[in-house]
Amino acid sequence: MKKLIAGMIVFGSIWGFLECSLGDWLHQYNMSALMVVAAVFLMAVTRRVFVQPGMQMGMALIAAILRHFNPIGGACLVCASIAIVVQGLAFELIWAIPWHKYQSMTMKASMGVVSFYTIAAVSYLATQIFTPLLTATPHLSDLAGVMPKIFAHAFIAGLAGAVALPVAHTEITIHLNDRLYYPVAAAVTAVCWMAVIAGV
Repeated sequence: MKKLIAGMIVFGSIWGFLECSLGDWLHQYNMSALMVVAAVFLMAVTRRVFVQPGMQMGMALIAAILRHFNPIGGACLVCASIAIVVQGLAFELIWAIPWHKYQSMTMKASMGVVSFYTIAAVSYLATQIFTPLLTATPHLSDLAGVMPKIFAHAFIAGLAGAVALPVAHTEITIHLNDRLYYPVAAAVTAVCWMAVIAGV
């Protein structure tokens, strides 16, 4: 259990750090779908390694907290935090489906398209619904106007998922040495949080 919690914290911190650095940069160039791809890939890899439902939701909560308290800010912090939490929740729901027993490359690529597309679309849609509820007055006409952008954004993530999920599920045995695992996890976590707080 300690190894799982340490993994959840360190990978959630890495995710949060990437959101605060790479995510802001990608957002400037309207390529934030690639950050969704990176996030889902990280969740898929950790699910394969740790095989623990719920871990990725925990990672998402940690990443969202780190993203929300990023002092530099960048894009809307509320939007980003909502998107991260919804990505974790959507991942958990999709990975509850017993599709993993189908190990063919076609199935992995297909699930990559479906899961990455769905997670990207749902998280983007959630930001458009919940952010106005928390920060302003929502207007349904605004939501209708942004739907084409949501579908285009998700389409890019879905295409990337066709490659990313099979790579994430590559059968590579990873041995976690307890003697090194905890010190390395603590060091990486500390570096991620200090870098975000420092605005790196």
